[in-house]
Amino acid sequence: MRILASTRCLAKPPTGIGHYTAQTLNALATLPGVTVREFPSRWVWPLARYRERHLDWWQGALKTPVGGFSTGKITHSVVSRLERFFLRQHDKADWFTAKFSDVYFEPNHELMPSTLPTVGAIYDLSVLRFPHWHPAERVAQHRAYFDALFNRGDSAAIVTISEAVRREIVEMLGIDPKRVLTGCCAARKQMCLGRPRSDAKTLNGLGLQAGYFLHVGTLEPRKNLAMLVRAWSSLDISTRKNHPLVLAGGKGWGDEDLQTELRRAPDGIHHLGYVREAYIPALYRGALSLVMPTHYEGYGMPVIEMRAAGGAVITSLDPAVREVAGEDTPAIDAQDGNGWTEAMRRAADEPTWLEEQRANGPAWAGRHTWLQGAQAVLAAAHAARGSLPADLDTLAGMGKVAA
Repeated sequence: MRILASTRCLAKPPTGIGHYTAQTLNALATLPGVTVREFPSRWVWPLARYRERHLDWWQGALKTPVGGFSTGKITHSVVSRLERFFLRQHDKADWFTAKFSDVYFEPNHELMPSTLPTVGAIYDLSVLRFPHWHPAERVAQHRAYFDALFNRGDSAAIVTISEAVRREIVEMLGIDPKRVLTGCCAARKQMCLGRPRSDAKTLNGLGLQAGYFLHVGTLEPRKNLAMLVRAWSSLDISTRKNHPLVLAGGKGWGDEDLQTELRRAPDGIHHLGYVREAYIPALYRGALSLVMPTHYEGYGMPVIEMRAAGGAVITSLDPAVREVAGEDTPAIDAQDGNGWTEAMRRAADEPTWLEEQRANGPAWAGRHTWLQGAQAVLAAAHAARGSLPADLDTLAGMGKVAA
């Protein structure tokens, strides 16, 4: 099967969707009988990322300079040629036809015009269930994507990343269950047991010492971080001193309550902002525990990566997160601030409480693979084409990990 996959999300530094796209496509390419064409081709990614990071400068260089010979004219000439090359790589309408491809796979909520059978990724339904957690333009973008995908009718299928979200899609949107396939995400290879000395050097560069409580993710309302800050602030001063709270993730939207709590909070909270990919494994391994009091998720990538790194995790009761975390992971209601304070106190005071979970983590995380996610995309491609294989139920379940 010839699968045309959109990689436009990889023009920016990869976040959750970017990692899913890159890893899933790598796994898809290993499946027998499958060829993957990327739009745009991956050798355009470095130019696309540079252009994105320096967009203001890039647009300025495209303006024709005034005067005689100058370095500005040379820069303008080079950038203009690169811009024409960049645009040509995005003008591939014929790729979206049956001449070149059998199925179009869109992982990034931006459907291209195409008559091909289409597989669209839906990671969660938070924009429909909780629109107040998102900027209005994001809600509008996602709703337009959902409408365009569903309007393709029987020539479209959906792949998602947890059984919890699959149930929501079927029940809330009335989609034929045979057209909604469950894949999964997986920990990146570098999320593994580490070397304490090298980790300590990395943490020192971030201004940290091992033993902190860690949250990884964008600062946005559904992450429930204002409650987490209050819960941590309620710990006694000795525990706060020995086990600071570290927030790793870029500033999002609608975080006014969080900023208010941060201003009120005692010393000991570190907001690192966006953390370089190379530092993430050491950041996980240095934590006493990952704390994830989220209201809602589609999967919970930090959870599976923390478990792969042999770390401890405490989560909310969100169904998708619990599916990923495993039964040996403590769970507390997202609204129970006292419960979160007590859980962090216990993690600090009882070193053995989470040891079994840490020991089991790498094996549990190993049950989630990118190959499972790729097989779900392939099953969805068959569904979109109307060529449901006899073993579709088996294919559909390949991304589902038994609890």
